[in-house]
Amino acid sequence: MMLKDPSWPFDMDLSTLDTGCITNILRDIENHLPSVESSIGVKELMRVKKIFESELMSVHRLH
Repeated sequence: MMLKDPSWPFDMDLSTLDTGCITNILRDIENHLPSVESSIGVKELMRVKKIFESELMSVHRLH
């Protein structure tokens, strides 16, 4: 799935990432959340996390 949404912070085709890669990214996000000091930073990181979670749950990841 290629996200062209302006809310997506990166120009990246997420369909090239496998399930393990996305899972590792989500784990890294969760590990870094406690060290983010600003509420804006936490909000943005949670937004990115939701994008990766949605991608992980997409039909394309069931193969």
